Amino acid sequence: MTRAVTDHLLHGLVTGSHAEGTTCLAVAAAIEDDGRTLLVAATGEDFETVWQLPAGLVLPGETLLQGLVRTVSITTGLGVVDVTGYGGHHDRLVDGEAVRTFVFSVTVDDPQRVCRWANVGHCWSADPVTACSLLGEVAGCPARTADPAETLIRPTSLHQLSADLRAAAKGLLCSEAAIELLIKQRSWLCRHDFVDGFVDRSTQPNRDPASSVGIAFVDWGAALAALDDGRLPCSSGEGQLLRIAASLAEGLPVDLRDAITGLDAVNSGLVVEDHVTV
Repeated sequence: MTRAVTDHLLHGLVTGSHAEGTTCLAVAAAIEDDGRTLLVAATGEDFETVWQLPAGLVLPGETLLQGLVRTVSITTGLGVVDVTGYGGHHDRLVDGEAVRTFVFSVTVDDPQRVCRWANVGHCWSADPVTACSLLGEVAGCPARTADPAETLIRPTSLHQLSADLRAAAKGLLCSEAAIELLIKQRSWLCRHDFVDGFVDRSTQPNRDPASSVGIAFVDWGAALAALDDGRLPCSSGEGQLLRIAASLAEGLPVDLRDAITGLDAVNSGLVVEDHVTV
């Protein structure tokens, strides 16, 4: 049994979770075609294959539905046409942090296209697979699989990296604005060449070693040098947003007329949302 997905429902899911102290949220998609449900392959604790619903964390700045659409696109290559129902949620602890996964049923544009995307290990289950059978107890239904829930969805490195960048920028208004642009734009922090080459990570010590806080810094000058040298290939909009963020963080010169003109509607919205005055 699923519930209709409304703005009121989505707002209640998020605010209710936050009120309970759960701020790490994830989404999973139940994609059906001809009575079968799509499962994708993941690697378990002992390097065994675990079959699961397409799932992932909701990134900072995303709504639940934005996270759902992105997750389906990244994990399956499919485009979401409609979100048809809400199936419940599952809570678990991962590395001491509570993670709440909301399960939605969706329809996609061409379900069989996943079979032509070689990067995806997948199968179509003819069994009456439900969210309960793959994510543990959802909406009061008992689990039907022996696979531990912790192996199904793991916090991504992006979630922790965002927290570390925010911790380092805290209190520095221009740096905070630059980091928020980078986090909400998402693509740069998902690129290994950018993170490995231009983000330095360390730990901020406290009196209690157990409560030490991770911090991370972007080497903005080196990143822009690599961008200019062609070592960070990207779209024009991504490059211009990186230049604007670097200018905010460290005062590096940028031609705002060219930068703003080169932004697409999404990135322009991020700049305006972050209260950047041009």
